[in-house]
Amino acid sequence: MGFALDDYIHLLIFEGQWPLGSPFDLFRFAGGSPEGMRRIVQEGPYPWWTLPELKISFWRPLSSALAVLDHRLWGRNALGYHLHSLAWYLGVVALLGALLRRLLPGSLVALALLLFAVDEAHLLPVGWIANRNALVSTVLALGGLWMHLEWREARRPWALPLSVSALAASLTAGESALGVFAYLLAYELFGARGTTGERLRAIAPAAVLALVYLGVYKALGYGAYGSNMYLDPVGEPGRYLVAALGRVPALIGGLLGVPVDLWGLSADSRPVLVGLGLGGLALLVFLLRSAWSGLSEEERRHCRWLGAGALLSLLPVASSMPMGRLLFVPSLGASVLLAVVLLHAWRSRKQGWRPRGVVVAGAVLALMNLVLAPLSWPAMSMMIRQLGETTARTAQELRRELDPARLPSQRVVILDARDLGTVLYTPVMWALQGQERPRSWWMLSLVQESPIVTRTGPASLALEMPRGGHFLTSDAEQSVRGPEFMLETGAQVSLEGMRVTVLAADAQGPTRLGFDFDTPLEDPSLVFLHWREGALRQLVPPPEGSRLELSTVKGGCPAQPL
Repeated sequence: MGFALDDYIHLLIFEGQWPLGSPFDLFRFAGGSPEGMRRIVQEGPYPWWTLPELKISFWRPLSSALAVLDHRLWGRNALGYHLHSLAWYLGVVALLGALLRRLLPGSLVALALLLFAVDEAHLLPVGWIANRNALVSTVLALGGLWMHLEWREARRPWALPLSVSALAASLTAGESALGVFAYLLAYELFGARGTTGERLRAIAPAAVLALVYLGVYKALGYGAYGSNMYLDPVGEPGRYLVAALGRVPALIGGLLGVPVDLWGLSADSRPVLVGLGLGGLALLVFLLRSAWSGLSEEERRHCRWLGAGALLSLLPVASSMPMGRLLFVPSLGASVLLAVVLLHAWRSRKQGWRPRGVVVAGAVLALMNLVLAPLSWPAMSMMIRQLGETTARTAQELRRELDPARLPSQRVVILDARDLGTVLYTPVMWALQGQERPRSWWMLSLVQESPIVTRTGPASLALEMPRGGHFLTSDAEQSVRGPEFMLETGAQVSLEGMRVTVLAADAQGPTRLGFDFDTPLEDPSLVFLHWREGALRQLVPPPEGSRLELSTVKGGCPAQPL
C-alpha cells in the first residue's frame, strides 16, 4: 500500500516540518491548547472553524518509538515498514492460535484462526503503517491474557506478574489493549471457576492497572474533546452513551461481514447498518443456540467468555466513528463464535427440514467471511494505494494552477472544498516533495453543494448555502468542531489577515458566512480557488456588489458576476 494519510504527517514530524507532536509522540493531532493550534490553523491545513480547544491526542509511546526505529532504518522506503507490521500481525495470529489450542478442539481452532487471519477488517491495521499500534498493543495484551489464564487455569502463581507486566506494556502501545482487558473481565465473569470472591480478587490486578493507566493518560493531557469523530467515555459519558447506542450495533454487523465503513461515507446508510447489526446479532444468537447442544460443557464455558469479551471489547472502540479497522480486537472472540456456527451448519447439511435455515445462514456467513473477505485484501490494498497516488498527483496538478515563485508569499483561499483529504494533504505532499508551501492555506467551506459568493466590499466576501443548506454540519466539518460547539450568528474567528463572521445561522448551523481580508481581493498576495470539473481551479473574484453562483462557473474562463 505504501504510505497513506497519517503516514505523511508522521514523516513530516520525523523531519521537523510539522507543528504538532514529536517523533516519540506521533499521535497528537490536536493538543487541546489554543496556543498550540494557532499556527496550524493560521498557516493551514486545519480549517478556520477548528475548535481552539480541540483535543485528538493518543498516548502511544511504544508504537511511536517503533516508528522512529523504522524511519532510522528505512527512511522513506515503505517496504521495511510493511514487513515490520506483517511481523506483528503474524505474532497476533500465532498467539491467538496457541491460546485457543489450550481451550478448544483442533477443528474449531483451525477454522476460527482462518476466519481471523483473512478478516477484511484487518487490512488497515496490517497495511496502514500509522495503524500498526493496534497490532503491537494486541500482541502484548494477548500475552498478558495468556499468562492470566496460566495463573487461573493451571494455578501457576509466577504467571500473574508476567500477565500484569505484559498488560502494562500493551497500554503503552495503544488503546486497543483495553479491548483485551475486556476479555479478561469476561473470563472472570463468565468462564472462570471458583467463588465470586475469588473471581473478583482475580480481576483486581488488571482493574487497578487499567485505572492507573486512565489516570496517567488524563494527567498527561491525552484524550479527545470537541470532535464528533472521537468521544471521551470518561470526560463525556453522556455523549458517548448516546453515540454508542448506534455505533455498537453497527460494529456488531461489521463483525459478521457487513461493510461498516459505509457509516463514514453516507449518513443515510447508518440506520441500515444499525438494523443489519441488530438483525445479525439476533441471527447469530439463534444459530449459536442451535449449535450449543453439540458442544461439550468445557467448550461452552470458553465460548461464553470469548463471546462476551467480543461484545465488551466493542465498548472502547465505540468512542470512535464506526470503521472496520476498529474490529481487530473484537474479532478475536467473534471468529470463534463464527467458527462454531459454520461447523454446525456444515454438520447439519444432511439433516431434516429444520436445519436447512441453519445451513443457508451458514452458507451466507461462509461466503462473506471465507470467500469475499480474503478477496477484499488485494482489492482494498490497490484502492488505498491508488488513493495515495491520486493525492500526490492532485498536489502536483494543483501546483500548476499556482505560481511557484510567488507561492511562499501568498495566501491560498479555497472557497468550496469538496474533499477534506485533498485539502488537508495537498500542502503535506508539497512539504514531503521539498516544494515551497504558501504563506497560508485557508479553506473557507467544506460542502458538497457549491455555495453562492457575494462580493460585499473591496476586501470582503460572503458565502451562503443555496436552498436552505448549512455550513459546519457534515461529519468532515464536525471532526474538528463538534455540534455542541456550533457557531451562532455574530460569532467571529480572527486569523492574521482574515476575520470570519457568522452572518446568519439557525438551530442546525450557519447559513451565511462573512470573510474580511487585510487587503483587496485582487491583491496578488491572495489566490482564490474553487471546485470545478473535479479539481481546484483559480477563480477571479467577482466585482464589488455582485453575486456569483459557483456552480455556474464552467471551463477555464474567469468567473463572471450574475
